Amino acid sequence: MATSPPATAAAVALADLLESNTFAPPRPPPPPPAPSTILSAWSRLRDPSSSPDAAAAALETLHHHRRSLRLSSAHVALLLPQLPLHPRLISPLLATSPHLLPSSASPLPASLPVSPRLLLLGALASATSGKDLSGGPNSENLGNGGGESGDGRDGDPVVAVCRILDDMEKGIESCHDLDHLGLAGIGCVLASADELQFRRIVGSLLRICGRIGDLSVGVRMLKLVEWLLLGFIETRKMRKVQVLFEMISPETCESQGYVLFAVVMVACGALRALRVASARYRLDFDPRLKEAPEPTIRFAADKAVLDGKHVDDRRLLVQCVALGLTQCGQVTPHESVLLSVCMALLEELLPLLDFLKMSVQSSDGDSAEVIKNRVKQHLDSVLFKEAGPVTGILCNQYSFASDKAKTSIETCVWEYAQVLYRHLRAAVVLHQGKQDDLLMDIEKIAEAAFLMVVVFSAEVTKHRLNAKSSEGFQPEVAVQILVSFSCLEHLRRLRLPEYTEAVRRAVLVNQENATVASLFIESIPSYAELSSKPDLLTLDGTRYIWYSDVVQTSRILFYLRVIPTCIGLIPAHMIQDKYIQHLNEKVTRASHSVVVSFLSSGNDTDQDDRMALKEQLAFYYIKRTLEAYPGVTPFEGLASGVAALVRHLPAGSPAILFCIHSLVVKAKDLCLNSKVQDKSLWRSWEGSTEPCKKMMDLLLRLIFLVDIQSFPYLLKELAEFVSLLPKEGQDVLLDDMHSHVAESDDVTRKPVLVSWLQSLSYISSQSTRRGFVDKDATDCSVGSDELTLNRTMARL
Repeated sequence: MATSPPATAAAVALADLLESNTFAPPRPPPPPPAPSTILSAWSRLRDPSSSPDAAAAALETLHHHRRSLRLSSAHVALLLPQLPLHPRLISPLLATSPHLLPSSASPLPASLPVSPRLLLLGALASATSGKDLSGGPNSENLGNGGGESGDGRDGDPVVAVCRILDDMEKGIESCHDLDHLGLAGIGCVLASADELQFRRIVGSLLRICGRIGDLSVGVRMLKLVEWLLLGFIETRKMRKVQVLFEMISPETCESQGYVLFAVVMVACGALRALRVASARYRLDFDPRLKEAPEPTIRFAADKAVLDGKHVDDRRLLVQCVALGLTQCGQVTPHESVLLSVCMALLEELLPLLDFLKMSVQSSDGDSAEVIKNRVKQHLDSVLFKEAGPVTGILCNQYSFASDKAKTSIETCVWEYAQVLYRHLRAAVVLHQGKQDDLLMDIEKIAEAAFLMVVVFSAEVTKHRLNAKSSEGFQPEVAVQILVSFSCLEHLRRLRLPEYTEAVRRAVLVNQENATVASLFIESIPSYAELSSKPDLLTLDGTRYIWYSDVVQTSRILFYLRVIPTCIGLIPAHMIQDKYIQHLNEKVTRASHSVVVSFLSSGNDTDQDDRMALKEQLAFYYIKRTLEAYPGVTPFEGLASGVAALVRHLPAGSPAILFCIHSLVVKAKDLCLNSKVQDKSLWRSWEGSTEPCKKMMDLLLRLIFLVDIQSFPYLLKELAEFVSLLPKEGQDVLLDDMHSHVAESDDVTRKPVLVSWLQSLSYISSQSTRRGFVDKDATDCSVGSDELTLNRTMARL
C-alpha cells in the first residue's frame, strides 16, 4: 500500500478527535489487524458476487482499522464507486489519501451527504496546503457534488466549502447533517484558508450552529477551535488567532447575529488552546491576548441571566457557559458568570427535580419506561459527566464574588436541597418495590447532587463560618448547611472529608451560639409533617406508613445525631422527645442518646428550670419507654437512659423513685408472662436472654448507681418483688444478688447490702408459698412479709 504524506491524515485525526460529543480523549486505536483480516476485506470488496451485507461488513472492518491502512490508487478506484452507498464509512478512508483521487474521476453524486463531502474537501485542503489548486480537477469534482456552479472555477476546496456553507445559510443545503466529519473537514479548510476566507467560513459556521441548536455541536466547536489554534500557534500564524478573537468580541457578535452558545464554546476553546500552548511550548503570551476571549464569556452570561427570557435557547446557552469553563481554566470572576454556572448546575446538569416530578405525576408502566430512558440518556450525557468540574467552577467563582452574589447562590443551593428532599421522598414512597430500576438510576444523579451540595457547603464554611473572613462571621449559615445536609442524608454513601469538615464547623457554631442552636431545633419537621404523606403524592387509597418513609427517617436520624452536640444550649421549653417509640431501631437508639445527652447536660444560667424539665422528661421517658419494651424499645437504650436519669437528677427525686417503681412493676409483668410461656424459666435463668432477665440485671445494677436517699426505696421495692416470686425464683434471684454484692468494692453500701440480703434470705426461707397464689392469700402473706421487711428497712 502506498504511503501518504503525514499531512493527509490531518482530516481523519481531527474527525477522530471530534467523534465523541464529550470531553473525553479520543479512543486509542485498535491493535494492528492481522494481514489476513485486511486482505479478506479487500477480497470481498473486489468479488462481484459478494452480497451487499458482506460488502458492508468488509467496509466496517476497513473503517475500524483505518488508522493502520495505507491506500494505493487501486484501493481508491475500488472505493470510489461505493461512496454513494456508504459515505460515512468510505469518506474517512479516502480522506487518508486525497492525493490519490484520480483527476479523471466523474463528479461526485449530488446524493453524497454534506458531511462526507466536507471531510473530503478538508482532506484535500490539508494535502495541498500551500499549493495553487485553481486548476486541480480533483477539488472541482468534490465541489460540484454540493450544488456548485459547475463552471470549473471553484477548484480550490476552500472556495467549495465557502459555497456549501453559504448554501446552508440560505437554506439550500441542510445544516442538520453537519456532524463530526463535516466539522473536521471545515477545520482542515480553516487551517489553510487566507484571512478573508477564514472570516467568511467562521462567520457562516457561527450562524449555522444556531439552526442546529445542539449541545454536541458546541462541544465539538470547542475541541475544533482548540485544535485549530494550537496549530496556528505552533506554525506562528498568530494573525489568525487575533482575527478569531476579533470575530467573537461582544460587539461583533451583536452586529453579525452570531449564535451565542457557539461563540461561548469558541471563546473557551481559544482560552484552552492558549493555556495548553503556554505549558506545552513554554510561551508567555501577552496578558491582553489571554484575556481577550473573557469579555465574550461574560457577555453571554449576562444575556443568559439578565435577559434570559428574551434569549433564544437560554438552556443551551447556560449549558455551554458551564461546560466551556470546565475546559478553559480559571477566568476572571464575574457575578453573571457565577449565576449562569449555578443555574446550569441545578437545572441542567443535575435536573433531578424535573425527573422526580415526572416520575411521581406519571407513574404508570409506559410513562415510567419513558422517564427511565430519559434518565439513562442523561447519565450518559456530557452534562452529567461534567457535573463535578462545574461544581469546582461554581466554588471558585463563589469564593471571589460579592457578599450579595454569595447570598444569592447560597439561597439557590439551600432551596434546591430542600425541594429535592420533598420530591425524592414522594418518589421513593411511590416507587420503592415497584420501580426499583428507575429509583436506582435517579439516585445516581441524586448522589451527584449530594456531592455538589457537600463540596459547595465546605466552600461556604470557609467564608461564612470563619471569624477571620473578610465577609464577617455569619453563624445563621450553619443552620442552613445542617438543614440541607439533613435533607440529603438519605443519599450519603461515602465518608467525604468535605462533609466531615462542613459538619464540624457548623456544629462548632451551634455549640457556641444559643440563638443558632434554637434555630436548628426549630427546623426539625413537626409531627404533623412527619405523619402526613409527601407533597405531590397521590396514593389512590393506599395508606401512607410514615415510619417506613426511608428518606424522612434518614433526615430525622441526622437531626438526632447532631442535637446532642449542642444540647446544653437548647432552651428547656424546646426539648421534646417525639421518636422514643419510632419503629426504626436506629431512630429509637438515637432518640435514647438524645435523652441521655439532655439529662447529662447542665447550664448554670437556668439550672432550676432545666432541672425541673429533666424531672418532667424523666417521668414521660420512663412511661413511654417501658410501654414499648420489649419490642420497639432496645434494652441498651433503656439501660443508658435509666443510668443517666439516676446519676444526674437530684438525690431522692420523685422521678428516680417513679423510675424504680416502674422498673419493678415491669419486671413483675415480664416474669409472669415468661413463666406462663416457659415453665423452665428459673432453671435456665443464668444464660437466659429473656426480657425479664435483662430487667432484673438492670435493677441489680441500680443498687450501686442510685443515690443514698433513693437507695432504701429501691431495696424495699426489690424485697417486695422477690417475696412475691415462687421459691425457685426467689432462690435464683437471691443467688444473683449475693454474686453482685460479693463482687462489689463499694465499702459504703456493701455492709448494708449484706445485712439486707440476710434478712431477705430469712424471709424467703420462712415462706411456705411455691408460686403465685390467689389474690386474697397473696395480700395476707404480703402484709405479713411487708411488716418484716419494714423492720429490716428500719435497721438499714
